[in-house]
Amino acid sequence: MSARWSPALELGHDVIDRQHQELFRRYESLVQAMARGDRAEVAPLFEFLGSYVVEHFADEERLMSETGFPGLTVHKASHDRFVREYHALRELFERAGPSAAITVRAETWIADWLATHIGATDAHLARHLRASR
Repeated sequence: MSARWSPALELGHDVIDRQHQELFRRYESLVQAMARGDRAEVAPLFEFLGSYVVEHFADEERLMSETGFPGLTVHKASHDRFVREYHALRELFERAGPSAAITVRAETWIADWLATHIGATDAHLARHLRASR
């Protein structure tokens, strides 16, 4: 279950859309490196994604706050949950090493989260942003 960026996921906010595209690119690189068992490549990808997602979430949350988005608290909780689960996945990989089970878990969980969060949760934010212009 690989997730790929698609124009259908565009929110109409240039910065956020570019960040989402980068998340998809790095996610794909991470899954491929995990599938190859390439610990040397996986470590910096985990590090980059862990930092990048926090920056991206902060940008989204700042935008929500600045525009009075009514779903900020719930949206932020979703971001916080992702960060916790991402760190748990990273720790699992670091402890257990590369395996097909961990790779499939990473691939399916992240793919599902990206598609669901951007396609539904962030879509609510996009509608709010369009209405507040």
